[in-house]
Amino acid sequence: MPHVRSALVLSAGLLAGCATARSAPPTQPPATAQTTAPAQSTPRPAPDPWAQATAGATKLEGYFDLYQKADGRLFMAVPTRRLGEQFLFEAKVARGIGAGGVFGGTMLGGNQGAVMSISRQGETLYLSKHPIHFKADAGTPQAAAVALTFSPSVVESAKIEATQGDTHLIDVTNWFVSDIAGVSQRLRAVTGTGGRGGGGGEGAAPNFDRTRSYVSSVKAFPENLNIQSTLTFRPSQATSTFSVPDGRYISVTVHHSIVKLPERPMTPRLADDRVGFFLTAHKDFTQDRDEHFVRYVNRWRLERGASAGNGLYYPVKPIIYYIDRTVPEKYRPWFIAGVNAWQPAFEAAGWKDAIRAELLPEGADPADIRYPTLRWNTSDDPGYSAIGPSVVDPRTGEILDADQLYEANMIRGFRRGWQNLVTPQDALNAALGIHADGDAAAIAALETHAGLAGALSDQGTLLRAVLADRGELDADGEVPDEYLSQAVLWVVMHEVGHTLGLRHNFRSSSDTPLERLHDRAWTQERGLVSSVMDYHAPNVARKGETQGFYYSPGVGSADRWKITFGYSADATRAAEVARLAEHEGRTYGDDSDSGGQQAMDPTVNTYDLSADPIGWGRERTALIADLWPRLPQVVLTDNARYADLTSAFRALLGQYTQALAPSVKYIGGEYVYRTRPGDPGDRGPFVPVGIARQREALTLLSDRVLGVEAFGLPASMVSRFGAERWNHWGYENTYSGRIDFPFLQEISGLQASMLRNLTNPLRLARIRDGELRYGTANVLGIPELLTTLTRTSWSEVWTGTPRAVTALRRDLQRAHLDVLTGMVLRPAAGAPADARSVARATLKDLDTRLERALRGAGMDAYTRAHLEESRAWIGKTMAAEVGVAQ
Repeated sequence: MPHVRSALVLSAGLLAGCATARSAPPTQPPATAQTTAPAQSTPRPAPDPWAQATAGATKLEGYFDLYQKADGRLFMAVPTRRLGEQFLFEAKVARGIGAGGVFGGTMLGGNQGAVMSISRQGETLYLSKHPIHFKADAGTPQAAAVALTFSPSVVESAKIEATQGDTHLIDVTNWFVSDIAGVSQRLRAVTGTGGRGGGGGEGAAPNFDRTRSYVSSVKAFPENLNIQSTLTFRPSQATSTFSVPDGRYISVTVHHSIVKLPERPMTPRLADDRVGFFLTAHKDFTQDRDEHFVRYVNRWRLERGASAGNGLYYPVKPIIYYIDRTVPEKYRPWFIAGVNAWQPAFEAAGWKDAIRAELLPEGADPADIRYPTLRWNTSDDPGYSAIGPSVVDPRTGEILDADQLYEANMIRGFRRGWQNLVTPQDALNAALGIHADGDAAAIAALETHAGLAGALSDQGTLLRAVLADRGELDADGEVPDEYLSQAVLWVVMHEVGHTLGLRHNFRSSSDTPLERLHDRAWTQERGLVSSVMDYHAPNVARKGETQGFYYSPGVGSADRWKITFGYSADATRAAEVARLAEHEGRTYGDDSDSGGQQAMDPTVNTYDLSADPIGWGRERTALIADLWPRLPQVVLTDNARYADLTSAFRALLGQYTQALAPSVKYIGGEYVYRTRPGDPGDRGPFVPVGIARQREALTLLSDRVLGVEAFGLPASMVSRFGAERWNHWGYENTYSGRIDFPFLQEISGLQASMLRNLTNPLRLARIRDGELRYGTANVLGIPELLTTLTRTSWSEVWTGTPRAVTALRRDLQRAHLDVLTGMVLRPAAGAPADARSVARATLKDLDTRLERALRGAGMDAYTRAHLEESRAWIGKTMAAEVGVAQ
């Protein structure tokens, strides 16, 4: 072929030369084939890589322009001028699995977003995550040291596909079709082995399955981008979680947000540990002091606009919350009222019309960061009642967005039917903030509202039973709107408070005297509790008493104080306000003060009421105990299910237990204060609980939980506790594996849990320290505590000869022996040596009493066998203990 082509070219040249010689002037250049054939001389335009990459794509203009392709790919346009610009990256669960803590709306990677930026190296753009906890003033030597010490992490990369002007196009599909948010770690609890739903312990994280994952939704707005991805994970073995259709593939939709950070950072407000705000904390190496931490409160930006008179100002931009149309229409007015209830608090801080609620406009998208929303949600397991996560600028603590979620399970117990969601042991541990994984997990559980949905449901059951018993409600009727509206109003006020930056305040009930609980005029002004950031029990009057507000009717005095501190335009005034901690109506105690065995202040509690938790607990348990014998008449109406009686009893048992939980903290307790020297009302950091109050609390617990008369239900009632006959997913048709209700097991479990909590090693250690600090005459000592528990648990043999010790009492006595022998033979870490000695002496005294009782006649076989076995148990303990000592 090359030879043929050369011959053709040569022939063409010869012919052209001949033509030129005959007709053209010799001075003109000869024509060529190229000049006479324009179609062959014009080159084709090069293909446009940008056009090729975006062909057929939908362009979404926003903070970064996006191009979404029909084949599932997603491209991002990154202008050169935006390289290095920092933005906020946040991920949350958009659609979870309704179990295992994987609920729609919950944040991933903690409660603080990541600061990221995009940079270029060669023909690749890199997504980097910046360290946000360390800082120094710009231009200082410390700033250079910080930059040298703390490096960003490169988390993703993408090759430049095309460039148009100064803008680069990259394929970011794999940025979002990945486990960049760490979902697999959240799923560990669901994919572990054992337990309902495949949980029961954390196992290996499931593997990310890219072939079953894709970008499912893309939205672009001027200040944020939202990319939702459906991500699938494959556990090592299929999970049996009911809400996962196929346990081999767990699919979770993750909402990724890229958020523009304010060009002009907000002036931060320095935090104060006397006032309860969520924090943004940095280590500032510019600070010339031993502790480099600088802490800012999380708050919305409010800047003064026009004067409103009386020292108030309109904000340039108010805080507006939008009620999403997913909220049932009946509840929308209550939601709006819950937001607007905060207006008096902002007026106290110097603002007029600073906060309000509106219905989300038609066509507005709640995913747009310009619309903070309140939405409705449902899930299989009620993992929360409501949550209020916020998007916060990590540089200053400025809240940029807040989308609250309200769970339909929140009001299950307020409507029809009798339901129970917690055991009495769980109710006690929830009220005390005790968690199987330790105190840190307990505090985290409180902060995420774990268990609140169950508590609210049981509270609704309590009210329905009381109203039905009074004849004010049909047994199969719904709780009246007066109660329902107050409960919903409180929950909304609570969640809005979280999104305003406020932490829990579990001490606020101590601002209300017991005798004022049903005084509507008093509580309207100050609140049923002084802060809606509390978890308080419903305020239910006994039969024949005047009924006050069921839940706090508005924000309280402590709420107004906190908002003044956080939102006053005057930082000097804020600093002065902080010094009013523990002043009248301004008490504060958060999750760390309430939850876990380290919690020792009996006025900082969940699910209590009034400044007298002992007195309130006495009244509430009396109300419930009085109701129990009549519960069959209340619940078992025509065609009702016997299982409803069981559920109603268990719900009331949980409420009974929670009402007694604060009294546990009185034993070896101390009041904990956050005041500082010179503050009004400063009493020092700790004040001991008076010994008379400790004895009062121990007497109440002895009578209502450990005493002979406790739980003395008639056999005719217990025999009517029916089985749950439904048998399908989402329902358990047994109680701990039994079809019949294990009444003895439930009560005995509660009593054993109470004994363990009262003799917790940390409590016993505090008692000894209290004796040193305050004198033995002012502290309920270990000998008195153990003697009282022993005398109460073994009252039948303490002074006389029992003829018959009931099965419930025998189980309690075995639990008591287990606690005391454990203190002797297996002292827990942190238990003082004196506790072991006193436990040994207590057992020795008990053995003497058992020996004397066994000399008597007429006792039944169960009782004699039980007492003989108990003596043998004590004898073996003493022998083993002596052997250990040698």
